[in-house]
This record gives sequence, C-alpha cells and structure tokens, in this order.
Amino acid sequence: MSGKPHDFLTSRKEKAEPASEATFAYFGPEGAADRWRFLVTKEHDDVVSVLPHTEARFKKGLVAWRWDDAEGGEPTPYRTLKTTPRRIDLRREGPAPESA
Repeated sequence: MSGKPHDFLTSRKEKAEPASEATFAYFGPEGAADRWRFLVTKEHDDVVSVLPHTEARFKKGLVAWRWDDAEGGEPTPYRTLKTTPRRIDLRREGPAPESA
C-alpha cells in the first residue's frame, strides 16, 4: 500500500451511490419472471449498454427480457451483442411477447 489506511478505501466504496439522474432497467432470462436491476450507462435507438451485475450474467447471442419496473409490466426482448468486464451491450429484438 502507499501509506493510505485500508478503511479509507472501503469507506469510499460503501458510500458510493448512483447520481439522482441515473437510469436503471430490469433484465432477466427469457421466459422467466426473475429480474435484476442494472445501471444503464448509454442508450441510443435500439442499443442499450449496462454495467455488469455480480448476480446476473449475460452471454453473447442470448436473449434477455427488459422491464422498466421492478414488478409488473410487459417485457421487451433484447439480444446480447457484447459482454466485457465493464459493459454489456444489448439490442432490442422486437415487440414484447404475447402473454400465454
């Protein structure tokens, strides 16, 4: 270490919160009701970029459902374009699927 106390680093990390203007979206596996909240870093037309999440993983080429809220609503399918340790890129596939 460079002489800085370890708890200085952990206290900054614990206090880190997204800005009030941050945008979040909820994604989950296709066909399942599970959903996790992701921070949207960029959204342009049909492409959205989100920060990776420790509990939910994306795999290139697979479809995920996107919801605007934590509960309820209709999902919109998105295909995973690219995954990196710092970013996940997805593209909207089409309209929300029909309810069964």
